[in-house]
Amino acid sequence: MTAERKRPTAPPLSAGVLARYAQAYARELGVAEGRVRAWVAYMILAGVLERATGAATPRFMVKGGVALELRLRDRARATRDIDIVLLDLSADLADALEQALSDEAYQGFSFRRKGPALVLDNGAVNVEIAVTYQGQPWTSISVDIARAEAGESDVEWVKAIVLTEAFGVTGPEALPCLPLRFHVAQKLHGLTLPPRPGKQNERFRDLVDLLLMEALVAHDYVAVREACELVFRSRRTHPWPPNLDAMPPHWAEPFARLAGELELPERDIETALLRVRSFVARILSAPS
Repeated sequence: MTAERKRPTAPPLSAGVLARYAQAYARELGVAEGRVRAWVAYMILAGVLERATGAATPRFMVKGGVALELRLRDRARATRDIDIVLLDLSADLADALEQALSDEAYQGFSFRRKGPALVLDNGAVNVEIAVTYQGQPWTSISVDIARAEAGESDVEWVKAIVLTEAFGVTGPEALPCLPLRFHVAQKLHGLTLPPRPGKQNERFRDLVDLLLMEALVAHDYVAVREACELVFRSRRTHPWPPNLDAMPPHWAEPFARLAGELELPERDIETALLRVRSFVARILSAPS
């Protein structure tokens, strides 16, 4: 927080006042205002889910791009949706989310589903949500909610984006997230996933994410290797370790563009791939 910007001392009276806080925060960090609006919505959504749980053991867990943004903040790429894992195996995916969002307003925010829920190819359910503040439009977010898979029974609590100082509203202090070792494993799986007939693997963003996540692993390569073995074994699409000989040629241009936006030292895909190969080699060399 800089001295140039006055800190809010109470919840904003309107969406317009909240928007001014978001604009100032975006300028301070050098990110788009839309990204800040999404951050606020994601944190409030997590607070709503936390309220719905009402127990020490969370029923929901955050994974994907939002979990990565929590770990890296503005160093991560902006994400267009929030991925939620439902840890309650007996609940209906869409109904569980709808029920959690249908209660009274949270910190002045309300959520409304836009259109029908869509079932994705992987079995997850996608829901478009309109977010309002004090009855006024704030933003829209896309929520993917999925059933827990192998390795997703434990959570790792990650510090949330604190809203009070910058926005005057209160969200959760920490979010239950997919453990880092499984996040890395799932990124490696997606990066190397063989495309279905007539399709292309378009997950060049996973290559960017792995470059950013490598430094977070520190020295716990044994746990990462075990997570990789479990994810690849349970998903049964291709073997571990995956083939990292080359990436799809059509990835080169969008990868370079995104790497430039994030100011990564690796701007060409071959250099990036060399670094990921070295990362995987360290994972493989971890003792059994």
